[in-house]
Amino acid sequence: MNGTLLDNIRPDRRFFILSIASAVLAASTAPALATGSPPPAQQAALRATHDALFGLWFPLDELGLSDTVKDAVTPISAQVSDGIFAAFQEPPLSALLAGMTNPDALPFHDKLVASDNDAVKAFISSPGGFGALGPDQQSALLSFFMSGSAGPVATQIAQVLREAYLSMIWGLPLAEPLADFVAPPVFVKQPDIYAGLNAPKIAPSRLRYDPATQTVSHADGPIEYLVIGSGPGGATVASQLRQAGKRVVLVEKGPFVVWGSMDTRSYAGLMYRHDRAATVDNAIVIRSGETLGGGSAVNIDLAFSPLEATVQARINEWIESGLMDGDYYATDSIAAAYQWVREAIGTRTLSESELNNDNRVLWDGAASYGVDPSLYHLNRFPVGDSPSPVNDKRDAARQLIYEALGDDTNPLGLIPDATVDRIIFDDTAKRATGISFRANAPWTDHGNTIVDPAGLNLPLDQPCTINAENVVLAAGTLGSTRVLLNTAEANPAVANDLIGRGLILHPSFPLMGRFDKTINLLQGLDSATYVSSFGVSPGFIYETMGGLPAYGAPLIPGSGKQVFDEISSFNNYAGFGCMLVDTPSHDNRIVLDAEGNTTVEYSLSADDKARFRTGVGIGIRMMFLAGASQVIIPSSENVLGLPDFDPMVGTYLTDIAQADLVEQNIAFTPNRTTLTSAHLQASNKMGPHGQGVVSLRHRLWAADGSEIPNVYVMDSSIFPTSVGANPMQSIYSIAKIFSDRLIAGIPT
Repeated sequence: MNGTLLDNIRPDRRFFILSIASAVLAASTAPALATGSPPPAQQAALRATHDALFGLWFPLDELGLSDTVKDAVTPISAQVSDGIFAAFQEPPLSALLAGMTNPDALPFHDKLVASDNDAVKAFISSPGGFGALGPDQQSALLSFFMSGSAGPVATQIAQVLREAYLSMIWGLPLAEPLADFVAPPVFVKQPDIYAGLNAPKIAPSRLRYDPATQTVSHADGPIEYLVIGSGPGGATVASQLRQAGKRVVLVEKGPFVVWGSMDTRSYAGLMYRHDRAATVDNAIVIRSGETLGGGSAVNIDLAFSPLEATVQARINEWIESGLMDGDYYATDSIAAAYQWVREAIGTRTLSESELNNDNRVLWDGAASYGVDPSLYHLNRFPVGDSPSPVNDKRDAARQLIYEALGDDTNPLGLIPDATVDRIIFDDTAKRATGISFRANAPWTDHGNTIVDPAGLNLPLDQPCTINAENVVLAAGTLGSTRVLLNTAEANPAVANDLIGRGLILHPSFPLMGRFDKTINLLQGLDSATYVSSFGVSPGFIYETMGGLPAYGAPLIPGSGKQVFDEISSFNNYAGFGCMLVDTPSHDNRIVLDAEGNTTVEYSLSADDKARFRTGVGIGIRMMFLAGASQVIIPSSENVLGLPDFDPMVGTYLTDIAQADLVEQNIAFTPNRTTLTSAHLQASNKMGPHGQGVVSLRHRLWAADGSEIPNVYVMDSSIFPTSVGANPMQSIYSIAKIFSDRLIAGIPT
């Protein structure tokens, strides 16, 4: 994507739907669409298609701007348009424009030929396809695509194009003047200099690399614990074992960003697949961290205490069902561990005086509905107290890993920018000897990362090994599942059909409310309130959320003019989300594609949809009760049951009674309703053999029902079901107990 358009958007408020959806789309359409450099005539036709799409979603002449403002906006919009077109020159995005320019290449062309829709007929018969149509025909064609009449891929293409254009059009160059706000910066000035001055102390490395054997070893003796992943689970385990005197090496797929040099929250370069991930049907956008600190570095930081009733209910269910060891994870033990977390991470409890107008909407709406709102625990510095001008997070890297790296007597060995492929076993196939991994090209775009802190000079993308006495897999639900699937393929002795199955996503449904007063959601502390009254039953939670126009615009259904009308009132909007506590399904899973990349197969069950409808309806009512004059939900479905409904015309709610109709009609149709996910869990469940992937002692089950004595898993993937809320604080707490168990010696 064009960095001049998007790189300065504050990352926790950015929604890169463009690359998220297109990456998924490529798998279904790329084989049929040309992606090479086109000849000049074809390039001109592609540009015409792009210009038509840009004009459809940013109809400058229809926005009602004064001549003075229009004259100022015109060159900016031209720059933005050029940037988007440049982004669409690269695969898989180039396949989208090619298909819309040459309809014969679309995989559903036969359905277009069979249609009697006038816009469809014009599309497939006009040289140049979409770019040759008039504005009314363009809108009618996308309505046809969205309706599903040409199949789900057509609906997906329409949604991808919509999200792609709106998310980039409403980036900073146009959004700041038209929506009247100033976005907080992502980077400090001169991040390279800042990083040089503020890098943590790193003791001389004890790690060595032997090019002849392609093996990393420890100068002081065998590596006792090799930890894969540096998120809350891995950072806790690595720091605690090292503090106990163990020789520990930590391997992290992502880069080592110097804390404070940037706001790491949800920054695309630090995310799984560069924030381009979604379920295979593009129904749910997936966000997951890949950087030192893992999810703790990139999440928005909605920190639920593991003592919260909704979390405790799940943990107690696991214990009662024999899926977790109650001798170690009972409430008293969790409470003691969480006290350690609060002290080690710096978790603080908010006060009501810190609520901004955006937070206050959920607070007031819940109270008016008759349920109790709550204040988050946050792993953040108080407003104004952070030593960094752009980052206030207390993440796992800063709070746990930094100190371990600087210990001269027993430093933590750290290898960032390294992808672990599989666990290696001895000849008996019953005991691990280490891992196979590859060094990645480091992320150095802004000069604020520490590359190769151990001085190993590893060859890029070449198989290397690390031998260790114990392996602790803490790479997160996606990363750990990938390693286990690869390991099982190479070693049938640990094959288990349950690896990756029963995935939990915690899908979230955003709601936006327009108020007849100024909200200014960017002012003050964001994401401070939540409502967990429905967390245990029926099973959904409300969380404060906000976003810049680049996030909000694709969520607003309707035409480009309608989106402009709402985004131009950006300062009058507030938002929160309804997060579903979804139930495990054997068919919801993580698998590997032909290239060995993780793919998420997921669909909501009928029961989950029913509960989600209830949650959405209550959320709409709470937004109106808080004083909203209009509520927008991210859906182009006919939620009000209107006759002659057009999915290209936005339907906005203006009466609290309409919540009943939404509950009755919304179907959560993929690419008609937008859902997001950032809480992946439960893909490698803890439980008895035959019910889980790991034992109650966190050990990997072998195919014959024995435990692999020196392979452990400690991250959100081991939860038997949903933990019931944002899992970050629970992972920290459970990892602390697990670490203490390892130090004391888990019986074999």
